[in-house]
Amino acid sequence: MTQIVDDSKFAVMLTFDMDAESAFLANDPENAHRVGVLSQGQYGPKVGVPRLIELLERKGLPATMFVPGWCAEKYPDAVRAAVSVGWEIAHHGYHHIPPASQTREEEAESILKGIAAIDKVAGKAPIGYRSPSWDFSSNTLDLLTQNGFLYSSNMMDNDVPYLHPVSSSAGPIVELPIQWILDDAPFFMFSRPAVRPISALSNAFEHWSEEFEGLYAERERGKIYVLTMHPFISGRPSRVRLLEKLIDLIQQHPDIAFYTCEDVARHFQSKATQA
Repeated sequence: MTQIVDDSKFAVMLTFDMDAESAFLANDPENAHRVGVLSQGQYGPKVGVPRLIELLERKGLPATMFVPGWCAEKYPDAVRAAVSVGWEIAHHGYHHIPPASQTREEEAESILKGIAAIDKVAGKAPIGYRSPSWDFSSNTLDLLTQNGFLYSSNMMDNDVPYLHPVSSSAGPIVELPIQWILDDAPFFMFSRPAVRPISALSNAFEHWSEEFEGLYAERERGKIYVLTMHPFISGRPSRVRLLEKLIDLIQQHPDIAFYTCEDVARHFQSKATQA
């Protein structure tokens, strides 16, 4: 459900990339034969998404879920559950293949197949796009214009929304900037054989809360807070408790509001084009 964005409020967006096992398959096709490896990603739609939905429903908060088309087709119930509580469903490629590693034709096909898959499962074509691994190619922006996207959430060159110098049928494309510091993977994503240790919950909370405080202090300059999480990572019980702790801290501050990415992008586009 679309919300009216209040310019007097500091905008907070909770976003989830439901990669499921697609990211593991994109990283190494041989993982298709490694059932245990794939099971890590499967935890997201099977367990993580329902747990995260329960939390945000209890808190009365919206969210945006970026979904690869392949994952929407394989886990339609998880997508429909998110739609049923008002979450926005946005585009995250078809397979979780970084566009910079694709030809223009391959990337174009991924975008079209992703749109069709999400439209079929969610009942609405996506108007937001987050690239797999935040990896734009030199063709990505042009393809977004051709396919009527409203916004991108991929760039790290600012912490205020801005307009890309292109327009689609939805109007000028809005950028909702992100940052690795506000992503759960750098803290909790475990990898082998080059093992990356799993951070303590307190480490992520310190980074996320301090970044919130810093952006909130600059809220009159139009700053926004975009937190990126993955259900197979942040859908674990301890990390859902971490997210609730962060939400509670944010809600202690006056003049804040939680929105979907679509809400903020539509509002910013309207305001920017009328200026």
